Amino acid sequence: MPQHTPDHPEHDRQQDNGGDDATVLPFRTTRSSTQDTWRVERIDTELMTTQQYDLAVTTLATLITQWRNNQEKAKENQEKVA
Repeated sequence: MPQHTPDHPEHDRQQDNGGDDATVLPFRTTRSSTQDTWRVERIDTELMTTQQYDLAVTTLATLITQWRNNQEKAKENQEKVA
């Protein structure tokens, strides 16, 4: 069982609410970095079956491959223009 799973005996329950050191992620690029931000209050984890895990890994690999292909095409197009 992953250590960050709430039922894990070593799970840090003091950080369940995000705490004062919770990560703040920008929603989009703005002129002010203090505006339009999201605060991650907690990260929930749930156990997955082997089939769910395999599907998640396959989906992530597909998305990464698609992103990489798009990046390569964009780079090739920029080189053709230049």
